[in-house]
Amino acid sequence: VDTSTGVLGDVQGVAELVREHSPDTLVVVDGVCATAAERLYFDSWGVDVVITASQKALGSPPGISVVVASQKALGVLEARTTPVPAYYVNWKRWLPIMKSYEARAVKYFATPCVQAIFALNTSLKEMLPAGMEPVFAAHERTAAQVRAAVAAWGLETVAAEPELCSNAMTAVWLPENIQAADLLPKLKARGIVAAGGILAGHAHRYFRLGHMGISATSDNGYVETMLKAATEALDECGHSAGRSTPPRL
Repeated sequence: VDTSTGVLGDVQGVAELVREHSPDTLVVVDGVCATAAERLYFDSWGVDVVITASQKALGSPPGISVVVASQKALGVLEARTTPVPAYYVNWKRWLPIMKSYEARAVKYFATPCVQAIFALNTSLKEMLPAGMEPVFAAHERTAAQVRAAVAAWGLETVAAEPELCSNAMTAVWLPENIQAADLLPKLKARGIVAAGGILAGHAHRYFRLGHMGISATSDNGYVETMLKAATEALDECGHSAGRSTPPRL
């Protein structure tokens, strides 16, 4: 997922092309916004590395980088003849620690963020008992609900087609007469923290709403509260549903 626009990447399609035309090339996925919200089948799609973080759809506080690597990727690391130009994030420093703990032996490299690890462990225990398919489906239902609200506002998503829309967050074009700086304070006054755009040259033209993690998987009313606040904030800015359609890029 491109967090700046809410556009969903075709990981499966890219991985297939890489396997067909350059089978020795590693497929590395930036999954920070996508992991646990978007479908990604690591082995069957032929993905080699997924890099994500704890604070998005994994549903725990920030502070942990989560990396999944295939045996192919680990083999490339082992065959490397030049030094890794990093210290703390060097896998060769962490892999012996991980293998040691798997063997129930203590080995030390650096002090991890223990509290954040416990929080992530708790989140995963809540998420995983029923498997990932219900989690993916819940994010898809919630994203469809948000997109239906956007359509009811008479607005459009930055992603040009529904199949290109992320299930973790939605970027929405604003009407011509409203900028993100007009809308965001009105959302905040209603208890909703949304984000402005960050796409160069268009940042003021759209805003972004997150709907991942427990916002999507739990019946807590968070998304409904967010959409109600957005409807009211748009109205306060002078936009009623169906009044205008913003331009595309």
